[in-house]
Amino acid sequence: MGTHESHKVSDSDADTGRGAHEAPEVEQPTGRTIAGVLGSPRFWLAPLVLVAVLFSLMAALYMSAVVDPQRHLHDFPVALVNEDSGGEVTGADGKATEQNIGNEVANGIIASAADSGIVVRRTDRSTALGELNSGKVYGVVVIGSSFTNRAVALGRSTVLPAQPTRPAIDIFINRGSGAFASSITSTFAEQLTERVNAEVGAQLTAQVRDQLDRNDVTFTGAAQLALADPVAVSVSEPTPLPQGAGNGLSAFYLTLLLVLAGFTGAMMVSIVVDGMLGQTPIEYGPFYQLRERLAISRWATLAAKWTIMFLVAVVLSTLFIVVGAWVGTSLPNAFVLWVISILGIFAVGVSASAMMAVFGNAGLLFNLLFFVVFGLPSSGGTLPLEASPRIFEWLAAIEPMHVIYLGVRSVLYFDADLSAGLARSVIQCLIGLCIGVLLGLLGTKYYDRKGWHRYPGGMTLPPKLDKIVNAG
Repeated sequence: MGTHESHKVSDSDADTGRGAHEAPEVEQPTGRTIAGVLGSPRFWLAPLVLVAVLFSLMAALYMSAVVDPQRHLHDFPVALVNEDSGGEVTGADGKATEQNIGNEVANGIIASAADSGIVVRRTDRSTALGELNSGKVYGVVVIGSSFTNRAVALGRSTVLPAQPTRPAIDIFINRGSGAFASSITSTFAEQLTERVNAEVGAQLTAQVRDQLDRNDVTFTGAAQLALADPVAVSVSEPTPLPQGAGNGLSAFYLTLLLVLAGFTGAMMVSIVVDGMLGQTPIEYGPFYQLRERLAISRWATLAAKWTIMFLVAVVLSTLFIVVGAWVGTSLPNAFVLWVISILGIFAVGVSASAMMAVFGNAGLLFNLLFFVVFGLPSSGGTLPLEASPRIFEWLAAIEPMHVIYLGVRSVLYFDADLSAGLARSVIQCLIGLCIGVLLGLLGTKYYDRKGWHRYPGGMTLPPKLDKIVNAG
């Protein structure tokens, strides 16, 4: 399986570093060679079209992902807690009735948020803060207790000497969910403040005006100004990120390192191993050598690359932890982070190596598309998926970069909580690893069984493809 006759290398060949190949006796003049290359569209048209299409696709994906987050906002999760127990409100007829202004405010928040793509779901305080601290929601709105009573007291204070306390709404954010996600929540808080104050202020102003008119009391300008902005809305972060978290971006950049380590690491390992085995030339500057090809099957070659990739994953994960600590990055749960980093690099490396082993040079393009071109805009590391076109949300379901990001983010910001994405990250990385192993194993074993070995003449191109590639 993969065994072929070896070629003896003469001493003179070894001295010149030519391996088992003789140098051509007469080289073509350089000028004629360049003219021959550029004069045939077959040489320059294919790479030109390939590069143009690839980078046009990248531009379309990357720019569309970030160009207008507010317009693409959809299903952005926010939790709402209404702790207002209600109270007695005096109506225009002078009769006191039970009313819950907090509940009216909550209904208005939910309805208006839905129009802008934000999904506000009612829950209790404990559940809401738990979801905020696990990245399941991007913000929590809490309507304070005694909201109705404070609103009523504020209205009465326009004619009474007592100093009132404004009804309050607290909005909590967590930058661990992403810096841009927190920014969207803060913008939502500003819009909420303006809308709630307008609604509650109009309601209180109308009630107070009716009462003052019945008692023939003047509604002063100062009183009207106080009721125009009755609700105190505050934005805070109950669990702030530690120093060295990069404002919530350290998880994304570490994820990018892990994916690139697996993707480019697999490519570099493949180049070195193929050169050492004599399957591709070794070039260092002007030095060129094509070694005598060793009798090794496609499957054995791929297995060797996978073994090296595991060692690469262990070494790079260790170095990333060391370098991160050296530059001051916050690294809680360092051991868990080390393990998930090894898994991420190895899973990406195995899959990338399998793609190259099965599809050859085309596998490099497939890897670039899958791991980088589609991976970056669908990672959710800089811009939340809920603020990007929906296509990126669909891609994120299978993209390694998003899956690895969830695991890294959970370890760095959410105390390695399994429900915060760590469990999903581990499971999907293992599934991706298994798929890569199956692809590489079945593909290379099939090629070996068919006798399609990696040596000149071992596998010829089909006639139609040969005519396209080697025409002229």
